[in-house]
Amino acid sequence: MKTIAIIEDDQPIGDLLEEALGQAGYATLRAYSGTEAQYLLERAKPDLILLDLMLPGLTGEELLPCLGEIPVIVVSAKVGVDDKVNALLTGA
Repeated sequence: MKTIAIIEDDQPIGDLLEEALGQAGYATLRAYSGTEAQYLLERAKPDLILLDLMLPGLTGEELLPCLGEIPVIVVSAKVGVDDKVNALLTGA
């Protein structure tokens, strides 16, 4: 079973993602801050990360370069072109 990490501080959004992914047959891991995500990823290696950029503690932008080879999809309310380009350049 593939595992997807949901790194999202907004609980209703994270719950919605977790429910949809569970119904599709994926296992999920959750983190609610960048710091918590760092701790989680030291102990588990998911197949994919869904990452919010606006997180408490470490931001998603600060976390991106630390994620290594794990594929990342950014899920964020940030809509600026600069934000999107920077996310892509740092690993999304």
